[in-house]
Amino acid sequence: MSRNYRLVFRGKYLPGLTAEEVHANVAALFKTTADRVQSLLSTLPAIIKQEIDIEQGNRYLEFLAEAGLITHLELITDEAGEPITPGSWDGIERRSGADRRYRIDRRAARRGAAIQPDRRKNRGRRKTDQT
Repeated sequence: MSRNYRLVFRGKYLPGLTAEEVHANVAALFKTTADRVQSLLSTLPAIIKQEIDIEQGNRYLEFLAEAGLITHLELITDEAGEPITPGSWDGIERRSGADRRYRIDRRAARRGAAIQPDRRKNRGRRKTDQT
């Protein structure tokens, strides 16, 4: 299921409700203060939720409509106007498990073993090995 929608508020309330009433309703819905809701909704357009699927978005639309906000879902797109899907994100390199294992093995080969034998001739690592 693709999560490529965002929930946006553009400053419209349901008729018959004041902004203070709506802020109090939304604060109760999200279990926060009315001041935080007011600061969130003061910048327009206010993105309330990002990267949600259509079913989640419709549920949020219903809940926020009951609270008094008029919101809508937007499809998340890139600069060219194409919808962004998880497989089409530029700049994010996907590495397979084999590639990760290859990199780990290369690092281990450079480091070598943790305990290496003494390179001097006829010498061990311990003082008792010396003759």
